[in-house]
Amino acid sequence: MDAARVRAELTVQDLWLQYVALGGSSDAFDLDAYLQGLAPLETFQQDILAQALNERLEDLYQAARIPLSEPTPGTGDAIPLQDAVDHLLRRRSPAAEAPEASGGEPA
Repeated sequence: MDAARVRAELTVQDLWLQYVALGGSSDAFDLDAYLQGLAPLETFQQDILAQALNERLEDLYQAARIPLSEPTPGTGDAIPLQDAVDHLLRRRSPAAEAPEASGGEPA
């Protein structure tokens, strides 16, 4: 996991702050010892640490992603590629949320 920390461009202290913000309960010294392979960390705490690293990596590399093209007007009922990607990633597209936000029935 220390390689992921380096790739995420986080110091141990910064990673520990993210970890604690997600509910982690180990102190920074224990976390550093775990990252160096010197001490164990409970499985649940490892999962929290992994989540903190995954969130940081997603934030870093989201900005480096190539944006998809905008849908061409008049394409009929075809689902734009971004909507398909969002659906596959279990995200809701803004177009899908718009009817519910206005109090109307979803389409």
